[in-house]
Amino acid sequence: MAGGTGIHADWTFDAAEAGFTGLETFSFDVEIPYSHEGWRGRVRSCNGVGASLSETAVAGFDVALARLLAERFPGEPLAVPHRVWALIARAPG
Repeated sequence: MAGGTGIHADWTFDAAEAGFTGLETFSFDVEIPYSHEGWRGRVRSCNGVGASLSETAVAGFDVALARLLAERFPGEPLAVPHRVWALIARAPG
């Protein structure tokens, strides 16, 4: 789900259609610290890399990412922005 806004309004409609009530949503942004090694592991595990590329391509991607991080973001930890989005709902019945 990379590249989105982190807001999942469609899930609210899905919950309502399933009979859930009292729907509430909220979100907030946080920065998560990652070492270069930790961030590379996180990226390798995402659906656009680890689940989509061959083992050889993943290894090549990892080498390129390590180089990019060292050149453009040499300081550690990296502060990587994340959005937390929540849907609160009451079960039907």
